[in-house]
Amino acid sequence: MQCEEVVEKTLSELSSSFRCITYDKGLCIVTPYFYPDNDLIEVFVEELAGGLVRVTDLGETLRHLASQGIDVLNSPKRRFMLEQIAKRLHVVLTGGRLEKEGTPQQVGSLLLDVTAAAHSVAGLAYTSKAYEPAEFPEEVSAFLRDNQIDHESRPRIKGISGREYRVSIRIDGTVRPEILVEAMSPSQEAVMTTVVNRVVRQWVDIDSERHKVSLLNDVDFRWRSEDVILLGNLSAVHRWSEKDAFLKFIKEPTGNQFRIR
Repeated sequence: MQCEEVVEKTLSELSSSFRCITYDKGLCIVTPYFYPDNDLIEVFVEELAGGLVRVTDLGETLRHLASQGIDVLNSPKRRFMLEQIAKRLHVVLTGGRLEKEGTPQQVGSLLLDVTAAAHSVAGLAYTSKAYEPAEFPEEVSAFLRDNQIDHESRPRIKGISGREYRVSIRIDGTVRPEILVEAMSPSQEAVMTTVVNRVVRQWVDIDSERHKVSLLNDVDFRWRSEDVILLGNLSAVHRWSEKDAFLKFIKEPTGNQFRIR
């Protein structure tokens, strides 16, 4: 292959991977890149006085890190790394927001720079000793393969709002009803509520007619009853300590989707 061909195909793929949604102050650009918690990175384009535009993450990057128990601004090492990332991309940190301003003609480069900054800063999550990349979804996927259950890992599912989600697993719907499974295992107990809130928002936004399962890693974590009840109002809740019950459900899902095991 030639360099020109590779670049052309890459740009073509990128152009179809970005989505744009209007909101009250401008445009929301949904990028194909992810925060460590698997939420898609979104940046926002706002028109300013004087014919300028601003691209900003609206503080979402630092909020995602905070939800993982990681304080960037109060850690000298992480703050230095944050400042180096911003300096390299000429992005400004204002009130916890990553921002860059320019002319409308520069909006493409502004967007790429702020997205790159958000992605790089989000990577500071891996500097925390408490942070461990999620392995639970892979464990669940291996369990399904061992039991000859056809499935897809981390499919893109579009919600009613137009937002896309990366659900842990989608079980094939050709021989049984399609089932979406969110394998829930927080990096640490301190962020369990954040994980629950994220999944609740996801289930609310995704078509209510779909079969949904919230699969809890109760081997390593103790889940609060109120969180389990909340999830149970939107999905079937199963526990990893009871794999057989989970397997039976996905093989023979009933019309009563919402129940707690």
